[in-house]
Amino acid sequence: MVEIRTFEGDAGEASRFVNGVWQELYGKQLPLAVWDAHFFDWLLFREGKAPRDYLVAAYADGKLVGTLFAEPARIRLGSQEVDGTYGSWASVAPSHRRQGIGGKLAQEMLLRHRERGARLLLGCVAAGTDGPGFWHQTQHARILDGMGLWVHVFDAQALARWSMHASERALFTLARPFLRHRFRRAQAQGIRPYRPSDLPRCMALVQRMMKSVTLGYAYTAERLAHQLQYREVPRTFVLEQAGEVRGFVNSYSMRMTGRETMTAEVVDLMAFDDAVPVTERRRLLQVAMQDMERRGVSCAAMLRGPCIPAPLMWRAGWVPFPGEAKVTCLLPTPGLELPAAPSVFTHLR
Repeated sequence: MVEIRTFEGDAGEASRFVNGVWQELYGKQLPLAVWDAHFFDWLLFREGKAPRDYLVAAYADGKLVGTLFAEPARIRLGSQEVDGTYGSWASVAPSHRRQGIGGKLAQEMLLRHRERGARLLLGCVAAGTDGPGFWHQTQHARILDGMGLWVHVFDAQALARWSMHASERALFTLARPFLRHRFRRAQAQGIRPYRPSDLPRCMALVQRMMKSVTLGYAYTAERLAHQLQYREVPRTFVLEQAGEVRGFVNSYSMRMTGRETMTAEVVDLMAFDDAVPVTERRRLLQVAMQDMERRGVSCAAMLRGPCIPAPLMWRAGWVPFPGEAKVTCLLPTPGLELPAAPSVFTHLR
């Protein structure tokens, strides 16, 4: 007998279960992110203080066999912001697959959204997994076009060892002599780590960044404060000019499994005052990249989207990479319509 109810465990149990399921199902064929306990604590648990309204789980005889997680969030929908959630991490233990557990988790999530007035769930799913097929079959769900990446390689040799595809290994091996680390010469004057007193100015920069977005994650001041600084998980650098924050770069590290394990950096947010010239934007990004390399990061990635200008990324040594991430929407409000051709801002999870 399978019971669908609120997840009872902590960030450590969530990490062990979700990573265990994904590694068993896909670990031999796909590179996978390792969502460790610190990551889940940052986004979903907050040392046990976060609400659990959207942490849904399946239990069989008291044993955890499935999860579907989301965090409460404000979502940009057209020109307005609505209550919603962001997440997924849909996972069903291999021993209990083909029993309709995933569908039951999705129905429970849908019900909880409607009971709480949340308009939609926004997330990303990876191609090559069962995720796209699962959401295609889920009532009231839509999958939008895929999103590409911006990628910077710090250690091509490490990526060649890590990659599971011979063509990628050959590419990284051949590209190694041509990689230029021009960012090493960037000066850090006026660039420093984020401080809580920077929050109002950073919030204003995010709101400016979001002007062109018609579907995506919309930050409140409280959620942005948590995004920019929480224990040792996210890292945020700000550009200060004339005593005022004019830009910031926010990222976090994540292990990735393949033929071996490497460390990648995911850039979640990058925002600037309109008056900041490209040279200064690039310098801030490059100082953040210097910190990534110092910490032993092998590569960095960021979702491409309307908020990130391509010239800046090219000039800082980043290149576009075909994306495998599909934007998903679970639509719990009857009659809710998405923008016809949405300009999407979301996160790579």
